[in-house]
Amino acid sequence: MAALLKKRAVAEFSSVIQEEQKPVKRLKLVQKPLVPDISLSLQTVTTPHEALQVLLRFENSLPVESDATGNVLRELLDHYSHEKEAVVRWKIASLIASLSKLPGGNLEGIAEDVISLLKSEESNKVVAKLVTTLTTIGRSGPSCKELHQRLIGLAKQHLGNSSHLVRSSCLQLIGALTSPCQQRSEVSSSDLDSSLPSIQSLLSGFTHDQDPRVRSAAFEALLQLHHRGLQLEQGMYQQAVAALTDDYEGVRLVAVKLVWVLSHLYPESLVNLPDSNDRIRLVDDAFAKICNMVNDISMKVRAEACSLLGSLHMVSERFLEQTLDKKLMSNMRRKRSAHERAKELFQSGEWATGQKWADDAPKDDVDPENISLMNIGACGAFVHGLEDEFAEVRNTALDSLCELAAQSANFARLSQDSIIDMFNDEIESVRLNAINSLKKLSQHLELREDQLDIILGVLQDFSYTCREYLRDMLCEMKVATKDCLNACMVSLLDNLRRYPQDKTSIWKCMQHLGRNHPHLALPLVPDLLCLHPYFDSIEPDMDDPAYVGVLVLVFNAAAGNRTALPMFQEHTWRHYTYLRDSIPHMVPDLKNEGGDARTVGESSAWSSSSTVDFLQQRLRQLEQINSMDPITAQQMLQSTVRDIERLQGLDSRVSASAECMCKYLQTQLLLSQLQNQHQHIISGSVTVNHFNAVVQKILKLTNGLQTVFAGIGNEEIALIRQTELKALTFHLVSMLGTSQELAVQLKAQEGFTAYLAKLQKFLQTSDIKADAFTSYLFSEIDNIKKRQFPVVQKSLQAALLLIKPVVCPLGNQVRKATAIIHEPSGLTDNAVKFTAGLTTAVMMDAELENIHDVSSIRIQVCYPDMTTELIVPPAKDVKKLGPLRHRLLTNVILSHGLWSESCQVEISVVMMSSAVSYRLRYTKDTETNVVELGKPVKVLVSPKQAKR
Repeated sequence: MAALLKKRAVAEFSSVIQEEQKPVKRLKLVQKPLVPDISLSLQTVTTPHEALQVLLRFENSLPVESDATGNVLRELLDHYSHEKEAVVRWKIASLIASLSKLPGGNLEGIAEDVISLLKSEESNKVVAKLVTTLTTIGRSGPSCKELHQRLIGLAKQHLGNSSHLVRSSCLQLIGALTSPCQQRSEVSSSDLDSSLPSIQSLLSGFTHDQDPRVRSAAFEALLQLHHRGLQLEQGMYQQAVAALTDDYEGVRLVAVKLVWVLSHLYPESLVNLPDSNDRIRLVDDAFAKICNMVNDISMKVRAEACSLLGSLHMVSERFLEQTLDKKLMSNMRRKRSAHERAKELFQSGEWATGQKWADDAPKDDVDPENISLMNIGACGAFVHGLEDEFAEVRNTALDSLCELAAQSANFARLSQDSIIDMFNDEIESVRLNAINSLKKLSQHLELREDQLDIILGVLQDFSYTCREYLRDMLCEMKVATKDCLNACMVSLLDNLRRYPQDKTSIWKCMQHLGRNHPHLALPLVPDLLCLHPYFDSIEPDMDDPAYVGVLVLVFNAAAGNRTALPMFQEHTWRHYTYLRDSIPHMVPDLKNEGGDARTVGESSAWSSSSTVDFLQQRLRQLEQINSMDPITAQQMLQSTVRDIERLQGLDSRVSASAECMCKYLQTQLLLSQLQNQHQHIISGSVTVNHFNAVVQKILKLTNGLQTVFAGIGNEEIALIRQTELKALTFHLVSMLGTSQELAVQLKAQEGFTAYLAKLQKFLQTSDIKADAFTSYLFSEIDNIKKRQFPVVQKSLQAALLLIKPVVCPLGNQVRKATAIIHEPSGLTDNAVKFTAGLTTAVMMDAELENIHDVSSIRIQVCYPDMTTELIVPPAKDVKKLGPLRHRLLTNVILSHGLWSESCQVEISVVMMSSAVSYRLRYTKDTETNVVELGKPVKVLVSPKQAKR
């Protein structure tokens, strides 16, 4: 008997584990596919037209594999040697340049072939194209210094060609391939042999070429030398200045750029003034020369000159001031002051007519050939630029004027009137540029009443963008007097009357005007609040947006000047309390020092620290929830969820964390409900649809946790996804037990196993340990993948017994993505009417907070017949306000059939799901794929029948 017991003990408590040998890893060899031979078949063509068509088709097929370019190059070179048509040879040279850009080519070999073709070529157009091809080859190999030297030497040999195309191409090659070391070697060799000119001397010689295209190419080459890091000589300045009067537009355009470059290289060097012995700084002289080009006949030159002026920050103050001083010229003579005329008369000793005191003696007219109206230095440059007939020139002039004014407070004050005059421009882009320019100079400026007459006129503009930009500018500006502040307020109220959709922006502007001018607003408070020394005024209506805007201005001004607080009446304090709760970001925290019943703005009893402590305390109470019985655990979760829901509105700084934790605990509470309901599905007391609705609610919560909340770590995401796995497990078990369709069961099983494999990979990558439920499913994944549904159901039933509530500790500061829709407000009773079957647009103005990926934002429209549309807003309608803050200003397109009466359409901002999971497919809606970022707005819509 003892032997038998011993044998049973050994049989029970001893086991043999056989370790399976790991399979040998196999190396998968991938055979590289053979490169197909590319043949142009140029040997079969009979006419140049056919050859040209073949070359054009091959050009459209580029790029090709680099291994196949060798055969193509040989075929092109062979055909080039016996081709008589210059057009075909030009095209072959162009294709050789394109093939040389492909990686892995033998650049030196290609260059040798092109050089050999260049020696026997007679057509100047083809020679120019071959030189351009050599330039492309040299740029493709930046480290081939010897090849560059050889190509530069070859280009020098062809500079004597009679064709301007060849000379221009050679100059472009020299400018593109000359390097600083090449320049130094040229300088050293020229010192040894004075007959060898340097590169810059060579290029400067061609700036006097008879052909303007060659002159332009020479200046372009000098600019390329500068871009490649070569130090240009100061002697080039006089040649560039002389080229500013060239007859050719291209030469003047490049010359003004070269003058600008040299003014940055040698700003403090002194240059001689023409017809004078005086010397001025080079940067001042260059500034005056570029200002002269603002009057050029070419629009491109004027625009380029205006754009270059803004970066000359080292210009003297007197030159800057002259740009805003437009001298008057009359009868070819400049008008002089009376003092200057009297001084000249006294020095000349000439007689007067005697008919008038200090009458000028008759003088001859000035010779027009000796006077140039263009050569007036910097006088009136910006005035001419701002009055130009082309909007491109006016915009560049505004940019340069703003950039120079930002460097000098005195010049900013002088340019203030010129910028404000551009508010009346006929082009909207110019008006917006002027508004932004004045906003950038707000720290130096103070608006006067005469200037506000022009500025405030923009608030009547039909363009919403112009009105919005102007209000943003007024938020940053300061006004001089209380009358100016009153004019701003009256214009804003008129804007509110004309365009009620600007309400939020107007309130924001009122807020900044009151905050920036507390002392100017104080004398206006009695009139703004309708105060009377003897009689009580009527309490205004709080539903009036104009009155709310006035209160926002007054309250913000009172925060900086507490003298206004005793003026507030009883109803004013009540209105303050209401606005402090409804729009706290616009109303400051005012405290009545009297301490009576009207004291408002008291701090909440829940401070931030106490709120966090309470939240942590409630979470610590849930740490032992695993050891509780199901009923007690469920009651504890319900009370915790109820407390955290109340906690969300007490402190905005922890509301996101509290809401995130509340949603997660709700999923655990719903899982406990699923455990109870799963036992009653078979008996019929709980329907499958009700059971699946609970599963769907869990998936919606987990999807929102992963999509809307930012700052959640990988450990928290792992807990959320494991909760999602538990809900999917319940769904699969109910599907296998109740569904009679094999296809539905197979689809549900495939989705579940795919999600399980995805979760396993995520946990392994993040090095996170799974809970008991998930670990068991990982061990049973082979059985779950089988098509034997009883085996699968048995494994899942065993896993469901391991489900227990899990607490998710939040270690980071969580932020929630939100969307606040300002327009449409949903408060109007006027229906949006349009013809049924056609479309109408409803303007939406929404503020987006904590949005990482703007491309995931959608606009959801829900019609009364329960149809839903997702609209992708254009990228240009999303404006970035700051880090993770955006503004969505777009038009929502609505369209529907004929309705018998007006109905409400819900418009909301949603975000596409970012969670990596396989959603349930038993519903046809998209509720689990999108997450709402805020409350929807209801718009009354009335489609009408088309009129015949």
